[in-house]
Amino acid sequence: MIRIGVKLTMILCIWLLEVTVYGGYEDPVARTNVNPKTDLFEKEIEDYGTFEKAMGSLKEQAVEGLGSSGNIELITDKTGDEIKAAAGELSSIRATDLEARGREEVLRTGMTELHVDYTNPLIAEHQKDAIRIAEASGVLLGKLTELFKEFGIDCQTVKGNTVIEPEYHIDVKKEQVKDTVYAKTICEEPKNRYNCHDALTLRCNKKGMAWNPWQNRTMVKTFGEIPSHWWTVGRYNNSTNGHNINCGKWTINSAYSQEMAMYIAGIIGARLEQVYVGHQNIVLIPAIDCGSVNVDFSNCALNWCFYKDMLSARVTFHYQYRDGYPICDQWSEDWSETCILQ
Repeated sequence: MIRIGVKLTMILCIWLLEVTVYGGYEDPVARTNVNPKTDLFEKEIEDYGTFEKAMGSLKEQAVEGLGSSGNIELITDKTGDEIKAAAGELSSIRATDLEARGREEVLRTGMTELHVDYTNPLIAEHQKDAIRIAEASGVLLGKLTELFKEFGIDCQTVKGNTVIEPEYHIDVKKEQVKDTVYAKTICEEPKNRYNCHDALTLRCNKKGMAWNPWQNRTMVKTFGEIPSHWWTVGRYNNSTNGHNINCGKWTINSAYSQEMAMYIAGIIGARLEQVYVGHQNIVLIPAIDCGSVNVDFSNCALNWCFYKDMLSARVTFHYQYRDGYPICDQWSEDWSETCILQ
């Protein structure tokens, strides 16, 4: 019975020495280029060498074209300045920081399922368990080894025979494969037709006026209708046929030209910019043939220089008038297109 126990103990020792606990991680490996490579494409193209040179020339032209200003936007939504900034940022990363920056980018893009996330508490606990199991197994093997030595059994690794993997040779039988003929078809016209409607909308952003030439006009008002503050009052002295005439002399004050223009525009129903009043050559002397200008006393019972006798005197104002029509000084254009499938 003792011999059987010793044999079982030796077998257990050997088995424990062969057992190893691994707590590491290996990235997944995927096979690429599954389909066999054939020369079907090269045989189908006539003069394949010329075709390959032409494609290489087109590739060089495309690369040079993308380097030109404004063409890089055709293949990406980033601007040239953004691409240069990103390239500068990548080139500034130190070699020792590449792994850390790569982990940050993986976390930012959400591709964590392809890698083990050691920041995950569950995965971190699994890793700790694997380390504890490995350490406990080492301690257990050490105790068993000491126990075996007490029975006179020393478990040691003895170099044995070298095992060499056999070499395999595969003979491939070559068979002639018939060339595949492709039927080439070309779409000469689109299969869908559209009916499109283009619309142009014009809007006036700034309105203005187009004016006609100025017209000379006159307006007759009685002396009593004219505002009194328009007049400048002076004295007129003269001797005619032995008589000494001493009367008042009224002249229009040109300082009130703008007020006169507003007065006339209100009477004729026009806007202020349609009426212009300049200097008025109006002189009123309430005496016959004493130098009055643009004044008519024919409807007055004019006596000798009395103020009340000239209230009905007709005074003629000279002004300019213009008419016009509205125009647009600034336009805006809005294009719109609506298409429906026929």
